[in-house]
Amino acid sequence: MPSPVLMERAALCVAHEVERLLEARARSGQPITGVLALCGPGNNGGDGLAVTRILRARDLGIELAARVVTARHNEAVTQQLALARAQGVTVATGDAELGAPRGADWLILDGLLGTGAKGAPRGVIAEAVSWLNACQGPRVAIDLPTGVDPDRGRVEGLAARVDQTVTFQRSKPGLHVTPGREHAGAVVIADIGLVDPGPIDEEHGLELRALRLIDPLEVRAWISALAPGRHKGERGHVAIVGGSAGTPGAAVLAGAAALRCGAGLVTVVAREPEVQAQLLAARPELMVTSPEGESLHAGARALVVGPGLTRREPGVFARVFSRDPRPAIWDASALEDVPECSSGDPAGPRILTPHPGEAGRMLTRLTGRAWSAAEVQADRVHAVVALARHTGAIVVLKGEGTLVADGDQVAICVSGGPGLATAGSGDCLAGIIGALLARGMAPWQAACAGVHVHGLAGERLSRSPLGPVALDIADAAGAVLAAASPSEQPSEQPSEQPSEQPSEQPSEQPSEQPAKVVVGSKVASDAGHASSSNHPRPVRARDEWSDHARWPRVRRG
Repeated sequence: MPSPVLMERAALCVAHEVERLLEARARSGQPITGVLALCGPGNNGGDGLAVTRILRARDLGIELAARVVTARHNEAVTQQLALARAQGVTVATGDAELGAPRGADWLILDGLLGTGAKGAPRGVIAEAVSWLNACQGPRVAIDLPTGVDPDRGRVEGLAARVDQTVTFQRSKPGLHVTPGREHAGAVVIADIGLVDPGPIDEEHGLELRALRLIDPLEVRAWISALAPGRHKGERGHVAIVGGSAGTPGAAVLAGAAALRCGAGLVTVVAREPEVQAQLLAARPELMVTSPEGESLHAGARALVVGPGLTRREPGVFARVFSRDPRPAIWDASALEDVPECSSGDPAGPRILTPHPGEAGRMLTRLTGRAWSAAEVQADRVHAVVALARHTGAIVVLKGEGTLVADGDQVAICVSGGPGLATAGSGDCLAGIIGALLARGMAPWQAACAGVHVHGLAGERLSRSPLGPVALDIADAAGAVLAAASPSEQPSEQPSEQPSEQPSEQPSEQPSEQPAKVVVGSKVASDAGHASSSNHPRPVRARDEWSDHARWPRVRRG
């Protein structure tokens, strides 16, 4: 498809979302009186100019302006400059002062740099980003916020912070990986007809097409395929090796989450008799036992090792990791005993669930060089792939935009919310994944499904006016799984056809939740469903189990 046609389609999609925001602000009594596009020297800047021209032609009764911040620019920008001026848009060029930041009644478009840019913004681009971040009104990025790495979410210096990103064709990993997700706001996907084979990330040897979002429709299919179980034995038995004096609650939370997510039996393996008594008092549905050598409760189908465990026998867990063939989750302090895979592959499937601090300590031990939690957070994709390759395990790197990696592929979770920011949340995640393993789900599927269900539970709790606690996460996770079961699925599935109208009333304001694929307040459906008419518009989805878009990387600008 010719580049000018792609640019026009991209601008139409952005213009549509801008109009939605203008209408929402007008209904709320806080009208927008002007739209200003900050434009860089490449195709991203041409997109910004085209958006203002399209909005000007629609006679919205607001001021339309654009500023090309660089003195030099490509041919596409030159053409769009002439078209915008002919349409009556006020356009300024060059590196003149931008003046005072605009107030709350102006919407600012970030069209400074696209996916082809490398490194932190410099010179007049950096000055424009600083100015944009100081503006008080809504900010919308075209394709991605300036300064955010589109593939791994890295932010090497200054980067734009926006309320909404309208990205083209397929979503980009960097919009969902911390710290990039913190800059992207709500993410809207627009199909403009681009095709890209997906290049190789030469720095880390990872094919970028192996980066994808966790797909809720796939997760729902995996959950629906689980046998309901005629009795508790058929629903699987989880053994939780954890709980110590002073920290018995972590094992209780993991056990409660496993039970809520369908495990028929849960046994906590704890050494201290007083801890066993505390566990039974807190949750009578749990069974308790003492460890027997290195068997870690031979009757269980899946293991969760580490929640609340403060006393470990040196070498025991490393041997279990290497010799026990059952699928197992390694969490919390047990992560310290995970061996380097060069000493031999684990005997069975292993899922590791570190937070960034634990990941940094593991990488320091396994690679021989110091890793800090900040370094892990700065390039989470690199960190999670390195951990997976050094351990031979599936790694779940927890945090906003939780990542799941097995060394050859990375899946990114876009569900979640503030409801997960409470003590014990990670213990619940371990229990959820443990239940799915015990019920027979494949390890990769269990890791991805567990992370997504955990995130949806957090979204449900984030809507509550009360501060959630971890046991609430366990209960909410059970409700999420019930909603995904065959008997509970909605009778009307998301449309496979393009739609010009939302199926539900959109949110009146840009989402304040962590960055994720949304349109209004809902999860966006596959980008391939977007309209191919002259006015392409993203499709709106219907429920929390709607599809997220995957991506090849798209290079523009």
